[in-house]
Amino acid sequence: MLMNADAGPRAPARVGEPGKPEASSGTGLESEQQRQAVLDALPVQIAVLDASGRIVAVNEAWRRFARENNGDGALESGIGLDYLEACPRPADDDPDALGRQACDGIRAVIGGERPDFSLEYPCHHPEYPRWFLMTVAPLNEGGRGAVVAHLDISSRVIAEQESRRRREEVAHNARLNSVTVLAGSLIHELAQPLAAMSLYGESLMTMGEQDPMDREQVLTTLADLRTEIARAIGIVEGLRHFMRRGELDTEVCELEQPIREAVKLVTPLAHKKSVRLELDLPPEPVPVRVNPLQIEQVLVNLICNGIEAIDRAAFPERWISIHLRAAEPLATVTVIDSGPGLPTEWVTRIFEIFETEKKTGIGIGLAVSRSIVEAHGGRLWAEPDGAPGAVLRFTVPTRSEAS
Repeated sequence: MLMNADAGPRAPARVGEPGKPEASSGTGLESEQQRQAVLDALPVQIAVLDASGRIVAVNEAWRRFARENNGDGALESGIGLDYLEACPRPADDDPDALGRQACDGIRAVIGGERPDFSLEYPCHHPEYPRWFLMTVAPLNEGGRGAVVAHLDISSRVIAEQESRRRREEVAHNARLNSVTVLAGSLIHELAQPLAAMSLYGESLMTMGEQDPMDREQVLTTLADLRTEIARAIGIVEGLRHFMRRGELDTEVCELEQPIREAVKLVTPLAHKKSVRLELDLPPEPVPVRVNPLQIEQVLVNLICNGIEAIDRAAFPERWISIHLRAAEPLATVTVIDSGPGLPTEWVTRIFEIFETEKKTGIGIGLAVSRSIVEAHGGRLWAEPDGAPGAVLRFTVPTRSEAS
């Protein structure tokens, strides 16, 4: 209820215009009983506040919630409690605390400063999680009170969390599928620095047996050895980062960052297939609020698809260009390859699950990529009969728009 139970009870008041008691006639009593019956019939917890923020009426759902959660008699009755005083008091250095937001929103509605207010908040039970939606509406046109309702939205929030978990699981599986494509070239790429390290180690052993030992040559060889070790570590760390799983939150970053990481990750495959990668970035950074790993996953998928298309067609022209352009409120990334292009009938089908022209692959990469881009507030599409090959673009909101 976003309330504390320690506020003392006040004198009861009746439902109606605050400050003006109902007439004692039978008609007035019947009207009051009817209004209370309507409140009690509603499944949400309701408290009616007067102009000062004191509770003048509650419904049965409110009383039942208080009983089920060990609330005292004053909270169960509700009548006379100062709702704003009963809201949890956040620390002064936490202006975004839920209690403060609730109080400020209720005051604004009562004061006529805003037409309504709503807030989602957690109110967990000791045995299970729970969330509520609080809505506040003015009691009448004069702004002399408010109706506060609390709706249990736990099932919706839990369903959203489960849906998000499943999306992250699918995205993780798609990343593993991309790693399978990259594995051979990454192993080849690792073999080079490992062989160089072995050679430098043998050289150092030989130098150490010389008398006198050439100190300058030893230091030069050690520097070369350290460079190759850093190269191998970089390859492994990049792969481990890409395979990471867990909670995927957004952050403010420059869009160039995940683009460069994706290009770095697919460079070994491009070298193996003799495909040249070209990067066209604007002179000024493009700030966005995204999940860098997910955007990197989209780029890896698009670039790998282009490399495989070029390799299958055995085209003499073998290049892929990645372009970034920003025009408020969107940033656009374009991937163009020199392959055979996309027939018109495949332009929409390639984004469907299990649709693929490749002999290897399960056809989920582009479907997952589109869902990732759309979850960021953008879109991903292909252009038919690109010149000279396939053209795929995706957009994400810039930082100012995303915020």
